[in-house]
Amino acid sequence: MPTVDSDLYAEAPVLRARIPVPAAAVDLLLDATAAEDPAPGAFQDLETGECNVEIFGVDRAAVERSVRAVFDACDTIGIEPGAREASVESLPAEDWAQSWKRFFKVVRVSRRVTIRPPWEPYEPADPREAVVTIEPGMSFGTGLHATTQGCLRFLEALAEEAEARGGEGGAGDGPAALSVADVGCGSGILSIAARKLGFRHVVGVDYDLAAVRISAENAAANGCGDIPYSVCDVTCDEIPRADIVVANILAPVLRAAAPRIAAAVNDTPRAALVLSGILATQWDNVRSAYEPLGFRQESLAADGEWVSGLMRRGAGSR
Repeated sequence: MPTVDSDLYAEAPVLRARIPVPAAAVDLLLDATAAEDPAPGAFQDLETGECNVEIFGVDRAAVERSVRAVFDACDTIGIEPGAREASVESLPAEDWAQSWKRFFKVVRVSRRVTIRPPWEPYEPADPREAVVTIEPGMSFGTGLHATTQGCLRFLEALAEEAEARGGEGGAGDGPAALSVADVGCGSGILSIAARKLGFRHVVGVDYDLAAVRISAENAAANGCGDIPYSVCDVTCDEIPRADIVVANILAPVLRAAAPRIAAAVNDTPRAALVLSGILATQWDNVRSAYEPLGFRQESLAADGEWVSGLMRRGAGSR
């Protein structure tokens, strides 16, 4: 991620370019333009559903280069933006430095998982609630996207399944007996939530060194500083083995890396594979890459145009 000169931003007027795009296209566009400087980001109005790619900078030429890169990515991917010209406006420094924080509030993802920004106070009513504190300004995943929330709900369900079986006797000590690998860790939100849901042995990997660093920082801020994070390209590197593998990556990568991701799931009775980052129209192709490897769809969670799938070895489809 490009570094920010805070003194420069404090003195110069900040430019913001805004391009309306379909919400379902945001992840693909940001992935395709991540190397730009300034790097594009995105904002979706949760009330209206309107979504915009946004670029902030103090150098107009640099902002315009990033704008062209976004439009080029739209053409390459086959996405039609809401406008073929970006609106660019100048913002006084005091307008952008703090005001964006008002858009990020405490989000109750599920019965036991809550995401909060560090400036929002929150006291859980249930001591078993997993409260994850994430700094939205760090990017790499804030917990608001449907794919992240789908993974979090599956992790909660798997933790409660393990707790129920642990209470039956002879089945270990609940989720603490199971390991979790967060593949494509981004901000570390899934691995942090997994630890707070009771999974003791948790690791995270990502192909992006910046994501690995930010995940480690977020984990430490959440009292989970012992979670190990490392760089891993799932298409060519060995993926850490675990009882539960959660891969929140783009669909083409999930297909290309299917043998490696499948091999990372331990061959144990309670093992599970959670796949996400998938448009509903892509799910059948992703699922078909894992079925020859012995996995079957057990559950599918849909949220708008996105889906997350839970698969197990030999489980019946439903």
